[in-house]
Amino acid sequence: MTNKKRFKEIFTSQIDRPSAADLIAWLESTDFFTAPASTKYHGAFPGGLVGHSLNVYYELITRQNVGTPESRAVCALLHDICKANYYEPQDGGGYRVKDRFPFGHGEKSVFLISRFMRLTDEEALAIRWHMGAYDDAVRGGSRTLSAAMAVSPLVYELHAADMGATQQEQRQEAGAESGGGLICAVCGKPVERVEPCGYERWHGQVTCDECCEECFRSEPFPCRDHDERMKEKSEG
Repeated sequence: MTNKKRFKEIFTSQIDRPSAADLIAWLESTDFFTAPASTKYHGAFPGGLVGHSLNVYYELITRQNVGTPESRAVCALLHDICKANYYEPQDGGGYRVKDRFPFGHGEKSVFLISRFMRLTDEEALAIRWHMGAYDDAVRGGSRTLSAAMAVSPLVYELHAADMGATQQEQRQEAGAESGGGLICAVCGKPVERVEPCGYERWHGQVTCDECCEECFRSEPFPCRDHDERMKEKSEG
């Protein structure tokens, strides 16, 4: 299953709001599903943005004490839609910023989502301030981030999930560049062979057989990749 299909599956299964389908249709009219997540810091390749959005979702759903399942899906999957139609390829490779709608970062995502779908106050605050101390307003001396975190714990948790996913992506990309051996992203044991596994596509990392089973038992929706993996084993 591609990251685009996985994104849409989670979105449609977890988010039930008026005009949510219109938002998905708009995303498909942009380069959201093929865009990079950044110019060089992480996910700087086609599809990096949707991959990062999924990684943040899987980080955030481990934080069961904040928000509803729907709110966690809204915040994680949509926090970076400000990056749709934001990058363009450079001659010779790589990407550069070409901001066609310079409206900020988190605030731009809130604005774009709100064109189609209503956000709760907590979701709007979390998405607006998901950059945390890296937000331009905070760097300029604004104290509003602290006030937002005091209003809703979802503000901090989305920021922490975003940073955790980014750091995980950076470690994986650095390991791939260095030619290091494969290790299980969950338990750290060596992985001798890579079999079909959705976790690899969601997080950009591989898992051992035992952690695949644990992931399968704990995920809130069916995993077709697990079914394919088990089928291959039974036939082989």
